Amino acid sequence: MSEYFIIMSFELNEKSLINDWIALSKEIDEDIVKADGFISRDSGIDENGRVYCLVKWQSKTHQETFRKLLESREEWSQMMQKFSSIVNMETSTNQAIEIF
Repeated sequence: MSEYFIIMSFELNEKSLINDWIALSKEIDEDIVKADGFISRDSGIDENGRVYCLVKWQSKTHQETFRKLLESREEWSQMMQKFSSIVNMETSTNQAIEIF
């Protein structure tokens, strides 16, 4: 199996929401660290205010299994509502990279 990265980037709905994003990001870290196959997650913001998240997994299968688990949880819709109240989803991009 190859390591697998997900790179997500987005703009905030308003730059003033940065502290809300940081708090939500910590919640995400607390949840994802328990996932089987999880390696690391880092977030940062560039000079234009665009946020980047890099999540590293042991394999694509591990990432997909975790995603399916999240989507099956009752609190998934609440989490997505909170996420979209902070993140401008129209500016969101995802890129998956499999490392050989």
